[in-house]
Amino acid sequence: MIGLPHLVASTLPIGEHWWIIGKSGSLWNIHADTIVMTLASAAILLALGLYIRTNVTSGPPSRIQNGVEAVMEFIDGIIQDNLGRDPGAIAGIALTLFFFIFIMNVIGLLPIPYFHSPTADVSTTFGLAILVFVLMHVRYIQTSGLGAYKGHYWTSGFKAIALNPVSVLLTVVTELSRPLTLSFRLFGNILAGEILLVVAASLLPLEFAIVANVIINPFILAFGLFVGTIQAFIFTVLTVAYMAIASEPAGSH
Repeated sequence: MIGLPHLVASTLPIGEHWWIIGKSGSLWNIHADTIVMTLASAAILLALGLYIRTNVTSGPPSRIQNGVEAVMEFIDGIIQDNLGRDPGAIAGIALTLFFFIFIMNVIGLLPIPYFHSPTADVSTTFGLAILVFVLMHVRYIQTSGLGAYKGHYWTSGFKAIALNPVSVLLTVVTELSRPLTLSFRLFGNILAGEILLVVAASLLPLEFAIVANVIINPFILAFGLFVGTIQAFIFTVLTVAYMAIASEPAGSH
């Protein structure tokens, strides 16, 4: 009998994807498995939201409602600490990001052949980071205006113009470092968790498959769940922090 660890180890090739456009290993590939798992995560999030909306009660809440409300209150407290009590649409975006990324992080723990967490694909994490990057700059323009936004990169005056090339270069590097660190941090940690799952699953011989299934797998899956939760939380907190920076008046930057 082949146990779950060896099934996982043999059917989850790390770093490989089903590609539907481009050549294998190309930067411009569209990964079918990532798209499918992302849509599956979105469907789970939508179904969970509809279920809670349908069954929400002001009386004793269900376990699911109680857990979701606890997470929402915790993240809402962080949002209010950074953006005040009127964060606008940012609160909804941050909460949606947390639950969406959390589901994408942990869905890869299921032993589905040839499927990974969407966040174990750098194209997914970079797409999320670009979304945050765009929202941050839109927020900056809404808060300080287009003139102040342009002045953030390029100012007038002879001395200022002389220093502008260096200033623009440093500012661009700073701005681009944010989506890069956001994307690679999430990608690296989730991919490392899946590698740990496969490596640990491959260490024991087939004779100990039952022991591995009963004893080792729960610890590995619990660790993956913990890492997935922490990484979703970190991504959300950094998003809120960036939005708080963009919400400050231009003179405060």
